[in-house]
Amino acid sequence: MKKCCFAGHRDAFGIEKDVYAVIKMLMEHGITEFYSGGMGNFDKLCEKAAKDLGGKVIYVPYNIDCLKMVNTARYDNVICPFGEKEYEKCDIPLRNNWLVDNTDMALCYVKRPGGAKATMDYAVKKKKYVLNMGVRTAPVN
Repeated sequence: MKKCCFAGHRDAFGIEKDVYAVIKMLMEHGITEFYSGGMGNFDKLCEKAAKDLGGKVIYVPYNIDCLKMVNTARYDNVICPFGEKEYEKCDIPLRNNWLVDNTDMALCYVKRPGGAKATMDYAVKKKKYVLNMGVRTAPVN
């Protein structure tokens, strides 16, 4: 395993320390590249943690127009899998599926239905390793 993508709700807050700990653990297990759609707070938290810990962060926009709205200098690479096609409503789910298809695992923050859950479900369907930080379990004594 070398590549990880992110999928999470845009309102993920208060989990910074957990994100750093998980990204560090993933890097210790051979993950070297982190692929991000750059949307929402969960993606931003993961991007920052991966960069701070020495990982390579790749930005994958859902549309070429996204490049005008993002400071691409903060990424190690930018991949535009769909070229310069005009925006369509299905662009974000297609990009999210591309992220899953082109990585080994998905780091998720899913607590409810929505696009992040659909991406996580797609990763499960594709038999990718999925780690969902949105699920809390009781501590083991």
